[in-house]
Amino acid sequence: MAGRQAGDAASRSLWFNPPDDGESSRRLLTRERVVAEALAVISAEGAQALSMRAIAARLGVVPGALYRHVRGKEQLYDLVLDAVLAEVNCRTDPSAPWAVQVGTLAGRLRAVLENRPGIAALLKARDPVSPASLAVAEAFLAPLSVAGLPGRRAALAFRLVYDYTVGFALGDPTSPSEQRLRDAATRQELHAFLRSLPASRFPALAAYGTHAWANDRDQRFNSGLATLFRGLQADLRPAVVPSTASPPGK
Repeated sequence: MAGRQAGDAASRSLWFNPPDDGESSRRLLTRERVVAEALAVISAEGAQALSMRAIAARLGVVPGALYRHVRGKEQLYDLVLDAVLAEVNCRTDPSAPWAVQVGTLAGRLRAVLENRPGIAALLKARDPVSPASLAVAEAFLAPLSVAGLPGRRAALAFRLVYDYTVGFALGDPTSPSEQRLRDAATRQELHAFLRSLPASRFPALAAYGTHAWANDRDQRFNSGLATLFRGLQADLRPAVVPSTASPPGK
């Protein structure tokens, strides 16, 4: 019995008892729960709404209890980003062409960020060096370097594709502008307006504006990637030696 009481006392130290709550309402507080609540706040209200006090209120604890698990809001931001980036599947087929591997990774990163509203904006403002972020960077860099890009160019190519993907995800598919394009009636009204623009003042918009404001989010993303890849492919082409060049020594 004494051993059981000692065990109960030891386990009880892991529990936090909110003020005025009884024994039955004690809840286990962990770093994972703190991060999960932070994600919920960011998804609902944006990163600017995140605070230790807000998290504590959602968990039903006093703010001081959170500091047993995170040092402060800055560390919480990085823990949140690491948790989200850990959702990106970094495995690709190493035998596939480099563009297929990088495109697959970019698509997965975009999907994870768009599934977590507010995270792309937070990621754009920070550059975490965490286990998950390092895994993502390694996954992007590996096929680019194997493809033949020199070290510096491979690094720049990674940042180009990564920044493009994060930036694209910033245009949240639930945003008013995207919702306007996804709603058929609203989109038709917008297209009618664009076609009605005076061609003398807006010739390009009157002719092509409906294509610029279409319900084609996936196509826009893939088209942008394809454009980036064509530029990178040009860097991989070996220098062409003119056929009229004189042999060495002549």
